[in-house]
Amino acid sequence: MVYRKISKDLKDAALRLWDLGWEEADIMQALVVSRASLYRWKKLFEELGSTVRPPSPLVGRPRIITRAVLTACYEIYQKDPDIYLDELRFWLAIHHDIVISISGLQQNLDAVGLDRKLLHKIARERDQQQRSDYWDRATTDAYAFNRDVGFSVAAAMSKEGYQAVKVLPGAFDSWDFFEFVAEQVVPSMNAWPQKNSVLVLDNCRIHHNDALLDVV
Repeated sequence: MVYRKISKDLKDAALRLWDLGWEEADIMQALVVSRASLYRWKKLFEELGSTVRPPSPLVGRPRIITRAVLTACYEIYQKDPDIYLDELRFWLAIHHDIVISISGLQQNLDAVGLDRKLLHKIARERDQQQRSDYWDRATTDAYAFNRDVGFSVAAAMSKEGYQAVKVLPGAFDSWDFFEFVAEQVVPSMNAWPQKNSVLVLDNCRIHHNDALLDVV
C-alpha cells in the first residue's frame, strides 16, 4: 500500500461528520480513512483542541509530551533505569504515535525532572530482589531464544536493486520495522516527483503504524 499524508481539513471534516451523526463505516468509505485514524483524531482534538500535533521536533523544535506519556516513561525507568534514549524514543513511536528526536526527548525528560541524577537515584533505590528476578527472567529468555533461532530479512528494493536490507534473529515486530524504515529506508528516498520518492508496502499488520506517516 502507498501511504498518504492526510490534511488537517480532511481530519476536521471527518470529526464534523461524526458529530453530525454519520456512521463510522460511512465516514471511512467516503473519506477513505481507517477507524483507528478516526479515534486517534478524536483523541487528539480532545487533548489538544486540534486534529494535528505540534510541529515535529525532528526539524529542531521541541515537542511537548503529555503528562500521561511522561508518567509511562517514569514507570519504564523505574523498571529499567538503564534503558537508552533511542529505545525509549522507538517505544514512544510504536505505542503513542510520537515521533521525537533524542535531543527533544531529553529536553522533555529534563523539564519534568527526569534527569540523569534522578534516574541514577531510581536505580539505587529499586528493590534488590525485584532487580535480581528481572535479570533471572532476562537471562532465561535469552538462553531460550538462542536455541534453534531463525532469522528474518526486510529489504527495500527499487528497479535498480536493493536500497536497504536488515537481518535480525526471530521475527520483525512494529518496533523493528519502524526502525528499519526510519533509519535505513527514508534516508535513501527523495521528495516527489524525484527518483525513489514513493514507498510501497504490502498489507502486513506491522506496516500499519501511523508513526511511519510522520517519518515518511
